[in-house]
Amino acid sequence: MTAAVTLALDPLTLLDELLRIPSVTGDTDAAATRLLHRAREAGYHAQRDGAGNLVMIWGDGPIEDEIVLLGHLDTVPGHIEVREQDGRLHGRGAVDAKGPLAAALAAVSRLPRPIGRRITVIAACDEEGPSLGARYLRDRKPPSHLIVLEPSGWDTVTTGYRGCVRLTATVTRQSAHHAGPHAGAADRLVAGLAELQRSLPTGGERAVDRVQVRVNTLRSNDNGTVEHAVAGIELRMPMGVAVEDIAARVAALMKEARVQVESACDAVAVSRGNAVARALARGVAASGGRPRYTSKTGTSDLNVVLPRWGCDAAVYGPGDCSLDHTPHESIDIDELRRGADVLETALRSLSSGASREFGPGAPAQRGAGS
Repeated sequence: MTAAVTLALDPLTLLDELLRIPSVTGDTDAAATRLLHRAREAGYHAQRDGAGNLVMIWGDGPIEDEIVLLGHLDTVPGHIEVREQDGRLHGRGAVDAKGPLAAALAAVSRLPRPIGRRITVIAACDEEGPSLGARYLRDRKPPSHLIVLEPSGWDTVTTGYRGCVRLTATVTRQSAHHAGPHAGAADRLVAGLAELQRSLPTGGERAVDRVQVRVNTLRSNDNGTVEHAVAGIELRMPMGVAVEDIAARVAALMKEARVQVESACDAVAVSRGNAVARALARGVAASGGRPRYTSKTGTSDLNVVLPRWGCDAAVYGPGDCSLDHTPHESIDIDELRRGADVLETALRSLSSGASREFGPGAPAQRGAGS
């Protein structure tokens, strides 16, 4: 009996198809179903897990020696017409992060089977929200190597992210006439937020080393008896600043508010000398680039899974991360293809052990993040 012949996925064709299926956080089923069929056609063993993540397995090596490529299928809201123009593919998710996911799936589909390694590509379902997909994955058996699929540019490896804590601050008071002498709940909340932004130490000359405070939402209501004002606050923290400490600081500065932590993750960093970063650097060099390194000001699922898994890891993906979450989101088509080439070389390197012999590359550089 002859084995079934499968064709390697084309990253551009796959990405174009994925961009045409909206997949805002919380509504990824249609895109996941389509991708499941495409992955199976390419030869992956694919299925949804208990959280809704799409898990696509290539090869059948021992689970203890697994390579995981962790991306996400969900996007932020905002329609962008899917089109090719001036060598770029436009669409919501082209950069963050369907582009890196398509590049990874194409790269893995070029590898032989058996390759001696179990390679698993995961399209997580909720990265743009509270990372429920990645939190579900934390309890699985850790892989030996991890590549998180986020945009950094085809020649750049990401080795760190700031942490993040999302809070709600609520001020409540008895209803009173708006022309009265006392500040209302919304006034008190705004004053507390101003004190927070004024007093919380930011520190650091580089953005990635600073504490950043952002008010994401403000709302108030008055039912005639009780007045409520609620703010959604997001704080980004560098390495060395603990979630518990920053939450306590917020509560102390906003004395009139009830402060509640909604989600949190600490900052994370990996060594440029670990096997995954070296393999990605090898891939960049093989594609004609000089490997660069960055730490991002945002967060990713690396923050969620790495503290639990503790494996060699790095973050990589084609695309300009300054276009994340913007109405101008698009990816350079040549860069998309080159990103797939880099990932293919990196995976072959990890599978053969050659990454252990490759140096750390160009000096580290710091960059903006998503």
